[in-house]
Parts: sequence; structure tokens; C-alpha cells
Amino acid sequence: MADLDVNSLTPSERAFLLALNELGVRFMLVGMSAALIQGARGATEDLDLWFESLSASGIAQAAGRAGGFFVTRSEPPMLGGMSERFDVVVSLSGLPTFDEEFVNAKNVTVDGVPLKVLPLERIILSKRTANRAKDKAALPALELALQVLKKLS
Repeated sequence: MADLDVNSLTPSERAFLLALNELGVRFMLVGMSAALIQGARGATEDLDLWFESLSASGIAQAAGRAGGFFVTRSEPPMLGGMSERFDVVVSLSGLPTFDEEFVNAKNVTVDGVPLKVLPLERIILSKRTANRAKDKAALPALELALQVLKKLS
């Protein structure tokens, strides 16, 4: 799959993600936003970020560079001040560890920012396992997108 260049990030979101990369913080975009980047149809209001370690000092540094903050004492941890769209994910239903998923993450570019995204197959597995109403509603569109992507590859 070719990298995407989508102008969909605000300047502060873009600054934060670029800073994470510059500081060597390992993270992945997961959830519906990652599915949309891979060609699925649907909608979401947030950008779910799964970090290798929430104790990585680079997260707070990157947030500061983008005019925001990172609070680990909240449940779940919170990114704020730069975007209301970031959600911090600490685990995904039905999936093993970050490290095990990171090795198979897809490389994409969004608005000039290199990102790792959780593959669509893994997003589907996680949503199926979570079994929330909103996840069940999204599954048909995600599965259709996966079928189309497999035919194209």
C-alpha cells in the first residue's frame, strides 16, 4: 500500500506527532482512525495512540513542543492542550503486547508525518473481541475494506 498524504491534522497535532518521531517515542495509531487511513469507510472523532511505554519522557516533551501536556495520573492517561482528538490507549482487546503488534504495523504518511498504524486485520480482531455496540456497528465496513484491499494486493 502506498503512503497516504492526507491533510487532516491540525498544526498542533502535526507538531506533536512529528516531535514524537524526532524524540524516538515508539507509538502506533490504532482504532477507527487507523482503519480510515487504510481505506475503510466510516467516521471517528478521535486519534487513538498506543504507546510502547507511558513512562517515556518523550511523550511529555513532544506534547510540550506542541503547546500541550501529558498526564499519566488520570485513567486513562490524557493528552491535552493541543488537540481534543488524541486518546491514549494502554491495551487493545484481543491483541498481545505493543511490541508484538509494532513489528507488523504499516508505515503510512499523513499530512507529511510518518506514522505506524495497526493493520486493518488486527483492528478488526480487536473490535470483534471488544464487542462494544459501536465496534459491532463498524465491523461490516471494516471487513469490506479488508476484502477490497486483499483483492488489490
